[in-house]
Amino acid sequence: MLAEPESKPGEDFLAAIIVAAGYSFRMKRFKPLLSLGGDTVLEKAVNSFLKSRIKDIRVVVGHRANELCPVLDRLGVQTIVNPNFSEGMFSSVIAGVKSLLPKVKGFFLLPVDNPIVNRETLEKLQSTFFTTELGIIYPTYQGTRGHPPLISSRYVNKVMSWDKPGGMRALLEQYEHDAINVEVDDPGILLDMDTPEDYRQMLKYCGYTDTRVPTEEECYSILKNADTPVKVFNHCKQVAELSSAMGSHLIRYGSNLDLELIRAAALLHDLAKGEPHHAQVGAKMLVNYPKVAEIVAEHTDICLNPGDSSITEKEIVYLADKLVIDDRISSLQARFSGPIEQYKNDQEVTEKIRQRLINAERIQTRIEQIIKIPLHEIRKVDLGGQG
Repeated sequence: MLAEPESKPGEDFLAAIIVAAGYSFRMKRFKPLLSLGGDTVLEKAVNSFLKSRIKDIRVVVGHRANELCPVLDRLGVQTIVNPNFSEGMFSSVIAGVKSLLPKVKGFFLLPVDNPIVNRETLEKLQSTFFTTELGIIYPTYQGTRGHPPLISSRYVNKVMSWDKPGGMRALLEQYEHDAINVEVDDPGILLDMDTPEDYRQMLKYCGYTDTRVPTEEECYSILKNADTPVKVFNHCKQVAELSSAMGSHLIRYGSNLDLELIRAAALLHDLAKGEPHHAQVGAKMLVNYPKVAEIVAEHTDICLNPGDSSITEKEIVYLADKLVIDDRISSLQARFSGPIEQYKNDQEVTEKIRQRLINAERIQTRIEQIIKIPLHEIRKVDLGGQG
């Protein structure tokens, strides 16, 4: 647990609560770890407050908390685990509010799917908070309220005791007489991210390239439309399971990876299996998903920089594919011994096979150095003893 933020004697103290505990049902992808420029959505939300000099930032986690905690530790903010997150968002609001320090005068409340807030907006809300006696400060853009409201700590007990339907919105509506709207030049306060289309619009608003990754359901549909044989389909599923397990462990040790991208690329890596140069053919079939296509294009042969020890989604899928024979997880030696023996009289082919093995071994060594355990231990824990 991180140390509580310090404040000077007499300093007016504000906190920020970011709620990131939900299931992301409508998005069908895990929202906090989606890419938004060079950051994840969660990092973008946290950085909005850091830039406005908010010292006490608390992120409430629940679903897939083990993947978010390492990110929050790196950012140096407080992690609040809500064991009751399945009961809905208001349970996470309660968990965050309950954790506030007595010295806190007020708190921002931001759902993680509203991560785009300008520093000027937050500073204007703070200025209003300290120059009015009203307890609920809403940012508005062209008259429409957005996120995050800044709420006086005198509402903490009201939040803790609220037991009526409607959650936080219904509670605050009871106190309109204590609320004020602050107009800001920041349309980002109105942007949320409930659906894939919302995400695309947010990327467009921020000026980022569309980095959409197909959902697992969409991946299965793509494989079905390509008449993927059952044997290949089962292989892809096993590669996806192994890739996801490796990615999750690497994230716990500080790697900045997109698990949704890893899984999608692994599921689709053999989309064109059976075609000559199937990696390149498969990549062309995925033109609408450029980040996935890039990984698929290099899943048979990968170019490694000897001086670069980093691990990306591309290396993970490459290695997982080499560790899966049909739908069984095996070892690199077992995977490559057969082809090397089969083509022993063809020097050119044998050299290509050996280079693939060398690259896979290098990647495996890099991963094991990061996670500090042999790769077969991951397989035992995460994949029911395979390996």
